[in-house]
Amino acid sequence: MVPVRATFEKRRRAKYISHLDLMRCMQRAFRRAGVPIWFTEGFNPHAYLMFPLALSLGCESGCECMDFRIDGDMPMQEAMERLNRVLPPDLQILAVAAPVRKHTDIAFADYAVRLDSEQPDALRTAWDAFIAQPEILVEKKTKRGTAQVDVKAQAEIQDVQTAADGLLLKLRLPAGTSVNVNPGLLTDAFLAWLPEHAPEVQTGTVHAERLAILCADGTPFA
Repeated sequence: MVPVRATFEKRRRAKYISHLDLMRCMQRAFRRAGVPIWFTEGFNPHAYLMFPLALSLGCESGCECMDFRIDGDMPMQEAMERLNRVLPPDLQILAVAAPVRKHTDIAFADYAVRLDSEQPDALRTAWDAFIAQPEILVEKKTKRGTAQVDVKAQAEIQDVQTAADGLLLKLRLPAGTSVNVNPGLLTDAFLAWLPEHAPEVQTGTVHAERLAILCADGTPFA
């Protein structure tokens, strides 16, 4: 039995596949590809597939991870090639390797976010005023219900740039088993703040991409 960590991309139309549907898609892909995946034991055996960090719906990524075990002597590379032949083009495995870190080592995730606008300079001015607030409180769903969190204290704004078609943000957010913050909490709070504080600024679509999954020491999760 060979443990494998696959790095895959989730782009374009695939970004609208929910996490539950992603698991079902991958299970079907293993069956269609003929990759001998290991099944759990006990009263309800099922294919062992583990995704260390779920991706928010609507977010793209080129660094998603999936753990599985090959129950046989098939090489990892062959398993990847077989899976890619049956997976949709927007959902492709980029690399396979033996796992190095535990999923509990995940601490952060980096994101690139673009807020479309025909008024990029005005949008930047509004953003600077928004983020200058002492705190930005939002409602966040948890396993125990909802809780109010200060998303400004949790988000590290690494870069802000004005582009011809809007505003570009680079964020580092907590991620993992204890705290997990998605960029939509911050951008939704900003868009809700705009009509009252800068009603003249119009925005369009928000595009988000996960750039990296990181451990507490800042090294990539692998």
